[in-house]
Amino acid sequence: MTQALRISEESETAVSTILSAQVLIPISCDRCDKYTDISIQTLKEGGTVMCEHCYDVRPFSAIEQRTLRTVLAQIGFHFAG
Repeated sequence: MTQALRISEESETAVSTILSAQVLIPISCDRCDKYTDISIQTLKEGGTVMCEHCYDVRPFSAIEQRTLRTVLAQIGFHFAG
């Protein structure tokens, strides 16, 4: 599809948005409770999350990745892979 789909408020058509791997997701630090923006690509690769405030480093678990996918899907966002 090359054109945007117009949806009226009365429509029952489900619409979702595919997110780019470059989209940044705010991840809360377990140590200092501040947020750091991490790209979806980094999270998909199972990489580590480093807090930009206290520099705490931890892995982004498979459970967290599934939870992220589920929450994003519930609000109409999906990412490939």
